[in-house]
Amino acid sequence: MKLSSFRDFFVYCIFGALATLVNMLSYELLYKRLGLMNVPSTALSWFLAVTFAFFTNKFIVFRAAGALEDRKRSLMGELGWFYACRASSGVLDVVIMFIAVDLLSLNHTLWKFISNLVVGLFNYIAGKFFIFR
Repeated sequence: MKLSSFRDFFVYCIFGALATLVNMLSYELLYKRLGLMNVPSTALSWFLAVTFAFFTNKFIVFRAAGALEDRKRSLMGELGWFYACRASSGVLDVVIMFIAVDLLSLNHTLWKFISNLVVGLFNYIAGKFFIFR
């Protein structure tokens, strides 16, 4: 196999790491600095990271620009599918964080990172095979 056949996955990993950084930094800001509760901080940081991920996945990772007339029509559809697919991983993120931080009192930063790893593979598969085909 050629290395170029893994291009999408490698680029996805780079931008996935950046989305994880957006997620973790916004979570830290909301939870530790602004004093929001854990679950709202997790949900808001998820929303910011997903928005970042949509645009980087569409235009950089999967290069799914399409024709100009198709772009306007499909952008909203793709955005809707993207958020729908990511909603399940967002719920998973909230559940993991609730159990680890609120119930078990584990390290919030470590578990935020672990949670991002757990949902990352699902998000790649959804983007590659269902949203930006």
